[in-house]
Amino acid sequence: MKKFLFLFILALYSQLSGQLSPTENYIQSITCLNEDCTKKSEAVTYFDGLGRPKQIVNVKATPTGRDLVTPITYDGFGRRTKEILPTPISTLNSAIHSGVTNENPANSYYGVSNAFAEKELENSPLDRVLQLAQAGDSWKMSSGHTEKIKYEANNANEVLGFVTNTTINTVSNVTNTVSTLTVTAENNGYFKPATLYKTTVTDEDGNPVIQFKNGRGQILLIRNTDGTQDIDTYYVYNEYNHKAFVIPPKAVKQIKSNGNVVTQAILDDLCYQYRYDGRNREVEKKIPGKGWQYIVYDKQDRPVLAQDAVLRTANNNFNTKGWLFTKYDEFGRVVYTGFFANTATRQAMQSALNNMSANAGNNERRSRVPFSLQGINIYYDKQAFPTGSMTVLTLNYYDTYPVEAPAIPATVLGQYILPDTLDANNDASTNGVQVASYVKNIDDDNWTKTYTYYESTGKPVALKTINHLGGYTNKEFKLDFTGLVEESYTYHKKTANDAEVKVKERFVYDNQNRLLKQFHQVDNLQEELLAENTYNEIGQQINKKTGNTTGTPLQSIDYTYNIRGWLTSVNNPNNQTSFNNKLFGFELKYDNPVSSSVAPAKYNGSISEFDWKTANGNTLRRYGYKYDKLDRLTDASYLEPLATVPVTNGYGEFLTYDENGNIQTLKRYQSYNNTAMLIDDLVYSSYKGNQLLNVTDNSSNNLGYPNGGNTIAYDLNGNMINHVDKEITNISYNHLNLPTIVNFSQNNNNIKLFYRADGTKLKKAYTYYASKSGLMLTEDTDYLDGFQYFGQGSFNNLQFFPTSEGYYDYQKKRYVYNYSDIWGNVRLAYYNSNNTATIDRETNYYPFGLEYQGYNGTFTQLQSYTYGFQGQERQKETGWGSFKWRNNIPELGRFFNVDPLAEKYTYNSPFAFQENKIGRGKELEGLELVPFEFLMMSNSAVRPTTPIAEAMIREQSIEPIMLTGRATPPPTPPGFWEKIGNWFESIVEGGKPETTAPKSMDKTIEQVKPELAESSTENTGKIYRVPSEKTESGKPYVGRTRQSSPEKRGAGAKDGRDRSGAEIIDTYNPKKAGEGAYKEQKAIDKEGGIENLDNKRNEVRPERMKDLEQKYGKDTQHR
Repeated sequence: MKKFLFLFILALYSQLSGQLSPTENYIQSITCLNEDCTKKSEAVTYFDGLGRPKQIVNVKATPTGRDLVTPITYDGFGRRTKEILPTPISTLNSAIHSGVTNENPANSYYGVSNAFAEKELENSPLDRVLQLAQAGDSWKMSSGHTEKIKYEANNANEVLGFVTNTTINTVSNVTNTVSTLTVTAENNGYFKPATLYKTTVTDEDGNPVIQFKNGRGQILLIRNTDGTQDIDTYYVYNEYNHKAFVIPPKAVKQIKSNGNVVTQAILDDLCYQYRYDGRNREVEKKIPGKGWQYIVYDKQDRPVLAQDAVLRTANNNFNTKGWLFTKYDEFGRVVYTGFFANTATRQAMQSALNNMSANAGNNERRSRVPFSLQGINIYYDKQAFPTGSMTVLTLNYYDTYPVEAPAIPATVLGQYILPDTLDANNDASTNGVQVASYVKNIDDDNWTKTYTYYESTGKPVALKTINHLGGYTNKEFKLDFTGLVEESYTYHKKTANDAEVKVKERFVYDNQNRLLKQFHQVDNLQEELLAENTYNEIGQQINKKTGNTTGTPLQSIDYTYNIRGWLTSVNNPNNQTSFNNKLFGFELKYDNPVSSSVAPAKYNGSISEFDWKTANGNTLRRYGYKYDKLDRLTDASYLEPLATVPVTNGYGEFLTYDENGNIQTLKRYQSYNNTAMLIDDLVYSSYKGNQLLNVTDNSSNNLGYPNGGNTIAYDLNGNMINHVDKEITNISYNHLNLPTIVNFSQNNNNIKLFYRADGTKLKKAYTYYASKSGLMLTEDTDYLDGFQYFGQGSFNNLQFFPTSEGYYDYQKKRYVYNYSDIWGNVRLAYYNSNNTATIDRETNYYPFGLEYQGYNGTFTQLQSYTYGFQGQERQKETGWGSFKWRNNIPELGRFFNVDPLAEKYTYNSPFAFQENKIGRGKELEGLELVPFEFLMMSNSAVRPTTPIAEAMIREQSIEPIMLTGRATPPPTPPGFWEKIGNWFESIVEGGKPETTAPKSMDKTIEQVKPELAESSTENTGKIYRVPSEKTESGKPYVGRTRQSSPEKRGAGAKDGRDRSGAEIIDTYNPKKAGEGAYKEQKAIDKEGGIENLDNKRNEVRPERMKDLEQKYGKDTQHR
């Protein structure tokens, strides 16, 4: 359904294009960017006589219409050891650039001796990578700052040998594993030498990561170092090859200190524990600091029920024991979720699912006759488990709109809208897509209902959202030929009786769809040119003009980068000439710090120095950073390098950590009378596992963190439930582990927070004692689709809503522009006053988010706008920084809830703030660290690179965040996890045993693979067959992949299968649950089973195949 045209033209047909080189072999790819293809993206790959690519030409890809030319070279053995950066060259209209055959043109353009990444390969048939050098003189092969890879076997007394004793627990005919953990009594408790594969990857700063694998390919140990000791994370598998335990570094140290004896206290406080049923499904797990969590499945192996430790009590927001449930339709799509009140055990619940005779498939089906719950009609048949005692929280409709939905518009902004039924006039419909989603308020039976409308190619172009107050937020998008947004319209009302607010946005793109201009208009007021972007010849944004309503911009913002694509400055404050008329600027130093004794050079992407300056005072300020060998921030030294009376360490922070990254000590300073005054000398004096119990301040200074030392308590899910040091006596939570009530000791003040069932915050009500009136007053903040209201009682008015460059102050009817640093911290805001950029606020921060005291510039005129640190809302009443899924305490530098994605980061404390790696990236929604490279992603031909970034790109473990270059696309309807929140996801994620490498180490290993980084998945999956002559066993192999080819699926694999000779024998839709596994098993059966194949196991069990046969059997064909 996409309007893309791909033309693959071989040299045999060169007469079709007179500009292509007729004597060369090539493949030409053209992507039309408009209807008549006068605007297009064209690439030509030229091949040598051996069929190897030798040059890639991106035709007229630069802003000035020049070609981007990338030569491809090979060493004497035909290996591709260099990846040369692209070079802009005057276009030859698709023809080959015969003079560009090596790195010399690139070296000249970039001004370095090595405008390429280079691999040193092992002199063996394995061609393993030994060293990887990046582009730039600081990273070239002879610089000493390369990534190094070493392949060995383990030594004696190097890897502890953990063993399990697993028994099978059976209750009500439901079984699960129960494993105990000990250290082997053999070989002094260690693995014998030369029995494990050992791979060491050392980054550009000399920080090693060592991975140990057994013969099955299972990772047993990942070893880091903090510079003084090993930081070990062990992965232990039971007798059935299930991952049974993960032992984080702090637990490893305690076990060793305890004479290699594993106690239950160590397991419960610090380790990850897993149990499985007879179908290899993860059914019970325990995250450090939390109680046991349970999962129940239906016969299709879909998670149906999930329960944490708090839901096993009546002390939750549902006021009764129970489970979160999920119901699916016959296509595996989530149709509705909610809470199931039931006191039965997991075994009893699983037995009930196992013994279902009616509707054994446990599917919900659409029904014309609804049932009613929680104030809405639900058009499903209520046949899937459970059928009673339900509180529905989210509801999804697919294919056809529900009866109460608004009428389907015929067109939106001139675009034909798909109907939900086929007839003589329509050859396409909404069949197969989500058309409506309902989300309930957690605290009452009001709902937010969203309807999505699609244009003829299936792209969403309109959203109609009816909010819980009866108002609405409707969005319409006008798309261009490729799906980019040309215009968007937002219509908003808080309630049905309020006046409508209208927001219009326009976007202008260049010949390669880079965003050039973004316009914004509110109601019928004058349109504002928010931003006008300029790019260099390799696609990096080098300038942005903001606030250009009269032809003269309020600010002209300059950007610079180094050869690796890392951002180096915004309005460089060290260049006074270019800084003139700028309100804010900063410079980032990586390998080139000024004060190397304070801030050693960093080559792996961490920031060594951060300089900044504002028009307020015009003083250059600097942070110099030091890190341990885990890249955790240890020193943030504050300097004023050009000041007459500099205040050294005036706003410095200095930290130490335990093995898990829990902060042990923190010293914080503030400038006072031109000296550095110690305001915090914190000792994190007591932990239970990773839970902080006490903090004492030895500074005797009430600034910063208050003197206290009171005990901090936690609930069964690891949520902090009081913080007496800050006069918080109680914190209550909902089932998403989001705070709902905060009680203060002073004057019975309190905060009440209200959410939707998907975790979206709807309202904050702060009740406090007003000393002047002697009354208890309440200030309400309402959050409605980005429109934020504030006030008391009926005086609750629209305050602002965000724009791409800041926000629109609805009270003063003006645009406010934000200057943010690389972390997303709002540092300075300004607005147009008589065609002059006038400063609205200035804010400065310590590294972990505490705002400066003593010097902090000016404060905003719109007091309700409290967004600052990393762009998140600061709660004035508590000082918390509110990320989407967790809140952090900036004075303490940590979160006070367990990370919902803790299992992805088992080497790290689940309470740590962005792994304490302040110099490497920023926090994403309270879930995980995002490397800076993703924040700098643009249309640049030179993509920012570090080992972590490249690996994450390959694995698609995180969506790239665009710095510039695209308008915000119309949102895809929320999926399952977004609808029910991260809570459920954190319980059921990874419901199968993990028998392969944890992603963290694999990401590092992935970086040194010979192939280029490419997208890892496609919309169509493939079943493939590797012939017997291409496998070491001499037997054929059947597999499946979402890669563009089986060869990419097997790149770097050491399994003895050469997938370059694989044959595609079938395809499947990855969005259809189980279809890929079913078709792969059918292909295995066709070959005579695994006895005749190189496959080690069947993909699907026989009992599971019966269900899949009914679903997919009619559509399966094998060539």
